[in-house]
Amino acid sequence: MADHRPSTGSARFTHRIAAVTILLFWAAQFSLLTTQRLVFGAEDDASFYVARLLVAAVGVLLSFVMLRFHVATRGRSLAQRLGFAVIAALAGAALHAFANYWLFRLLVPKDTMAEAGLLMHLLAMLQWFWTYAAISGLLLAIVYSGEVRDHERRTAQLQREAHEAHVRALRYQLNPHFMFNTLNSIAALIGSGAVEPAERMVENLSDFLRAGLAIDPAEDIPLAKEIELQSTYLAIEAVRFPNRLVVDIDVPDAVRTVPVPSLIIQPLVENAVRHAVAPSIEPVRVTILAHAEGRRLRIRVRNGGPGGVGGRPAAPGTGVGLANVAERLRTRYGDDCGFAAGRMGDGGFEVTFAIPMEGQSA
Repeated sequence: MADHRPSTGSARFTHRIAAVTILLFWAAQFSLLTTQRLVFGAEDDASFYVARLLVAAVGVLLSFVMLRFHVATRGRSLAQRLGFAVIAALAGAALHAFANYWLFRLLVPKDTMAEAGLLMHLLAMLQWFWTYAAISGLLLAIVYSGEVRDHERRTAQLQREAHEAHVRALRYQLNPHFMFNTLNSIAALIGSGAVEPAERMVENLSDFLRAGLAIDPAEDIPLAKEIELQSTYLAIEAVRFPNRLVVDIDVPDAVRTVPVPSLIIQPLVENAVRHAVAPSIEPVRVTILAHAEGRRLRIRVRNGGPGGVGGRPAAPGTGVGLANVAERLRTRYGDDCGFAAGRMGDGGFEVTFAIPMEGQSA
């Protein structure tokens, strides 16, 4: 069942606007009636002004009751609420005409009110109906517009929460794979008696996890911070492949402050190590490039292909890493991310994407 209750702040704002509208409406009504009688030469004494002021106060009271009525019909269809607005206007006009008749009869001298019979005041109810139809319509418009604004805010909040949850889910799918590989490597190093490399890998892993866990998956970080995280990650892998992993990072200072989605490059670098460095018996270069293209930041992650006689074939990939990166970029930037991946002429592999440089000069 849909929740039609407004937020506290939204409800207060709507009631404040409605209250001001009611007071201004009846102040204008009192002023117009008084001015009209003065223009047509009516000689009203103080009793007329008191009675008219009390009738306006009755109008204010009835209007606030109508406001509560319109709020109580929240969740009904607009057609139903328009019908209720007409009914409220009829009821308000009838009560106002009754109060108008008795207040003037009680407060205004009887000789002045001699011509004002009950029938005349009942006929005046038709005129008051249009007044109450106007205030009822105004109040319904105010309440309904407040509901629409509140619904739009709730929808936007839900969309934002769903987007952030989606991004976090994609981020968290990547971490177990990385942890599994790294812990396996540490275990292998310890098993082979390579204690010092294992210690370095544990230290680097600790630094990487500390930095990674401090980052909100839904927040952007400067490109320089992203590159620093990948350098730490590659230092972990360099312990595993000291003679096979060659790292080349080319990121100009001009783009280092550009915000990028956190850890967006990590699965690409991890894939390069897993599918190119791990199966090779010769050095493989893993390159991270970044440069500006107009008002967009172009990032490339590439590697040479597995080479050398006796090199074992790369383990077949599931495509989860690339798919998650592509999905994160599309979730954030739509089709503007320019994501592409494929083989290069030398047998290597390259992944590239371009994202808007928000708030950055070209």
